[in-house]
Amino acid sequence: MTPHPRDAVERSDPVRLICLATIVSTHGLVRLAERYLPEFLSALGYGPIVVGLLVSLGLGLAVAASEFSGGDLGGDATPALESTTVAVLAALLAAVGLLAWAGAPTLDTLLGTPLTALGWLVVGVVLLQAWHVRGPTQRLWPTDTRAGPLPSSSADDERARSNRTGLVPDQRTHIVLGALGIVAAAVFATIAVASADSIRGGFALVAATGAAVAIVGAVALGTVGVLPSLFGDRSEREDRPSTASIDVDPSLRVVRRAVSRLPDRRRWAVIGDALVRVAIAGTVPFLVLLIVDYRAIALSIGGLSLAPAAVFGLFVLAEGAGAIVGAIASPALASRVDRRILLAVGLTGISLLPMALVAAPASAAVVAVLFGLLGFRTVIEPLRPTVGASARAAPVPGPRLPEEIRTAVRVAVVPAPLLGGILYAVNPLVAFTVATTVGLLGVRELGRAFPFGRDA
Repeated sequence: MTPHPRDAVERSDPVRLICLATIVSTHGLVRLAERYLPEFLSALGYGPIVVGLLVSLGLGLAVAASEFSGGDLGGDATPALESTTVAVLAALLAAVGLLAWAGAPTLDTLLGTPLTALGWLVVGVVLLQAWHVRGPTQRLWPTDTRAGPLPSSSADDERARSNRTGLVPDQRTHIVLGALGIVAAAVFATIAVASADSIRGGFALVAATGAAVAIVGAVALGTVGVLPSLFGDRSEREDRPSTASIDVDPSLRVVRRAVSRLPDRRRWAVIGDALVRVAIAGTVPFLVLLIVDYRAIALSIGGLSLAPAAVFGLFVLAEGAGAIVGAIASPALASRVDRRILLAVGLTGISLLPMALVAAPASAAVVAVLFGLLGFRTVIEPLRPTVGASARAAPVPGPRLPEEIRTAVRVAVVPAPLLGGILYAVNPLVAFTVATTVGLLGVRELGRAFPFGRDA
């Protein structure tokens, strides 16, 4: 199909390219600030329980806002101008949230407020959820469960391809682009933390830079004016029912009824994948504490020595690189390997990673490889049962998951960081062992759905 000349012009429009670059950069810096936030809290004297509480608070607010916002950004029911306005507002709120994080220890003195540093960090957490729920980067990696269902695969690939006319045309490109933003932000964060006298200074620099870029992104978004022309149209959401026309009741009774109506194999697969998601959500916020405080992995290259806090930025860079490789390799592996085996092996590897990070030698190279494998999970993301892929793509065929179940998965992930923080306060080894155990229980449940040795 020959591209329309207007599409080619839009793709090369420097204003749109600058807008895309600033948005992706904001995405990366927001994610890096979130990854470093637990160590910043630790430097302020707060423990892992507070870390888990803040992360769970953010997840809970985002899930609630997503459920009651009446649809996602740029959907069919949302006019283009309204989508752009909401995206600009989300970017500005993200900037304010990042500034609240950057100045948390000193804002009370400057403004005469009684919030304390923790109070300003809470303010930042609340404001940043607008970026995650209604911002323009919902589909960029790392995608998570907090901001509504992930995009599903279209049953008609040709129709989907014909509809993708934005600068970011498909989901694999969304993953690569998001990961590139993470990689660039990780490089900046490593330099910022290494050049600062303490994690407090390095974190403040990352957050303040993110705020500045977010403001530039908001201005660029307002200049572009039409958000769908930047990130593509509704092709990746056309299979998704409008939340405005569905009365989603996530109560336990309704969820149990929806789960009971699923075929056995589909139910086992969904429960298994959900358990793995819960396990990872309970450990990822504490990786920086594990690397910096518990294991204290430093790095020396020639005459250059990096403290553990700076080295963590390099590990996140490795994770982003792994995500890019996984996204690129996913179609080839899915076409050459039994998708049931690929999904089962992938989820097993993800589940074992928490324990591996605790037990591995205190070598930066070894830990970097493990972080790369954590990012490589993008290779199985299209196959995961809780994503709601099309019948052709899913290892366990079936119709799209009911919205009640997808909501229940998002809700189930919310308390995981708090529980992880409580266990981490007992002992990091306990927290990561429990996470691996929960993940492997999920793999076991998933295995029940795969009748190996006979046709699915």
